[in-house]
Amino acid sequence: MNNKLVLLTGALAIAIVTGILLVVVSTRISGPEFVSGKLISARLLTNANTLNNLTTGNVVKVKTGGGDNNVSSTQFFPQTVEIKTGGSVTWYNPTRVPEPHTVTFQMGSLYPTQSFLPVEVSKSAQLTLLPSAASNGEPIVVPGQNHTSFIIAANARAYNPVVINSNGSMTFLNWDAKYTMNGSEKYINSGWLFPNGEIPPGIQAGRTFTITFEKAGLYEYTCVFHPWMTGKIIVKQII
Repeated sequence: MNNKLVLLTGALAIAIVTGILLVVVSTRISGPEFVSGKLISARLLTNANTLNNLTTGNVVKVKTGGGDNNVSSTQFFPQTVEIKTGGSVTWYNPTRVPEPHTVTFQMGSLYPTQSFLPVEVSKSAQLTLLPSAASNGEPIVVPGQNHTSFIIAANARAYNPVVINSNGSMTFLNWDAKYTMNGSEKYINSGWLFPNGEIPPGIQAGRTFTITFEKAGLYEYTCVFHPWMTGKIIVKQII
């Protein structure tokens, strides 16, 4: 039963996220990209092409995705950034359609972050849809054991800006947060980032996320909604 529930949850999560993203096509970029006024093939983009041009003072700006009104790209630009200790990186979503991305560092022994989770409820529980969704909607309910059922619920730690420290304590951050990382955290998430002017009505979301890195090391991150989107921050000690 548990294995079936895990498989069903995964399948439903994919279907639901696809609906939320509201994007006609989501693919890895294969077209050209403008870099410092020059049109460069995306396949030829290198860290040297992007890093220097996106650096402002002590802050490096990284795109979370890209594309146009027809095709969106699911890739970080640049994918690898090298900075000194005390430097900062700001991520922003330049996509022209309402497709969200996250910046998610998972450095501890936590399980991979899921967008949706099974929640056990009593079979007698009454589930009521909000008026805006009641006209054509119904919650997903999976029969359980011992007079219970499971519903599929969104994972707050995937959609909201969150930090879990080395002791396992969780703290929700503000949207568009600026966070200073000390290197001992187990989990840092930006929450879903939408482009300016593309946040759907009725939801909370961020537009940017900034981290200042205090400790030298290699920090790898991904997007919760697009696990193949990966990036690296290399932080070197100031000598």
